[in-house]
Amino acid sequence: MNDSDLTHGLRQRDPTALAALVDAFADPVYRLVRRILAGAGRPEDVEECANDAFVAAWERIDRFDPARAPLRTWLLMLAKYEALRRRRELGHGPEVGWLDEAQDLPGADSPPEEALTRREERQAIQTALDELPPLEKQLVYRRYFLGERVDRLAAALGLTRQAADNRLWRARRFLREKLLGLSVVEVAEHEQ
Repeated sequence: MNDSDLTHGLRQRDPTALAALVDAFADPVYRLVRRILAGAGRPEDVEECANDAFVAAWERIDRFDPARAPLRTWLLMLAKYEALRRRRELGHGPEVGWLDEAQDLPGADSPPEEALTRREERQAIQTALDELPPLEKQLVYRRYFLGERVDRLAAALGLTRQAADNRLWRARRFLREKLLGLSVVEVAEHEQ
């Protein structure tokens, strides 16, 4: 089924459309929820939260506007908000263990060197992220991994928009310096 057929079926309350939606998008929804809930709760919480995202899609399908976003994007946004809500319920703020081992692994037919390279890259990124101050970690995570808007982040964290922008800019500069091995001067030259 294409997006239009799925949307029509869901609006008609056809259970086969819901089953098709789950079949089509279970993997990306589950991966996103697992990444957001990393370090919070149990594996059952991930499964339940992913299921809650599909239930939310079933219940809110009348709010879906295909002119604004594809069905997949809308569903992933529902999953993101369900996972963030669940994370708050479990008493955890955003964590920085975002780069889980299963993410972006090469296929079974890829050479082992590629898997090792990706693992080393993820480890280098995670190490650099761990060196950021807690507020900057949270800003980077919520902005670049969850796609939250800067104005909403600033309001949620009690910052001005300018302060949030400045902290994100400094975090990006720090990460660029760490990951590329550049000096502060070289980073400044690279930005121009």
